[in-house]
Amino acid sequence: MSLLSELKKFSSKKRKKNNEWFFKTKKGQYGEGDIFIGVRVPNIRKVAKNNSDLHFKILAKNISSKYHELRLCVILILVENFKKASKNKKIEEQKKILKFYLKNLKYINNWDLVDLSAHYILGQAILNRIENKKILDDLVISKVLWKRRVGIIAAWVFIRNGNISTTLKLAKKLLGDEEDLIHKAVGWMLREAWKKDSKKVEFFLEKNYQKIPRTTLRYAIEKIEKHKRKKILRGIFV
Repeated sequence: MSLLSELKKFSSKKRKKNNEWFFKTKKGQYGEGDIFIGVRVPNIRKVAKNNSDLHFKILAKNISSKYHELRLCVILILVENFKKASKNKKIEEQKKILKFYLKNLKYINNWDLVDLSAHYILGQAILNRIENKKILDDLVISKVLWKRRVGIIAAWVFIRNGNISTTLKLAKKLLGDEEDLIHKAVGWMLREAWKKDSKKVEFFLEKNYQKIPRTTLRYAIEKIEKHKRKKILRGIFV
């Protein structure tokens, strides 16, 4: 049975309609043209788990699908296989998965596809020293929205390991970005970085206050205590 056939067993018209609204698929929206069959993520994970041993040739055929859930299913297979390869220190397997992931970035073209994979594959690959960190600098200046989001979200793995400097460097490059989805992603990563080093992130916010989009700032300071948060929104950092 094909991956698509397995996924369709869990599909529903109601979920399809909800997903098309939630992922903004109408004309002019960021997900314009994306097609859903209506499957919940837990069920996509179930199908991915049952097909973790699929060959790259089959994965390549499916990741280019017009169906969002099918692309996500392939991505989840890649993520789980990369985690296993990383845990077992299988360098060559990690390299194969990373190569496949980067080759197919054009199909990782919505925020959930990015957010469920970038740090687990690309970020971890950099941490494992099988990819150069410079790729993140290249990604965040890409003309493609989703590549820029991959670049900043991939840095989450460094935050989790106590290194927020990479995130601050990438965030600064993205402060002038015009896309709301980038504003949110940068704010989200700054918020995660704040949990590790609040003083350094607050200094970054103060230093770059005039350039920071309002959405980014609101996301970044979400965990700060209310009184201080209100002052920061007014540009007061003392």
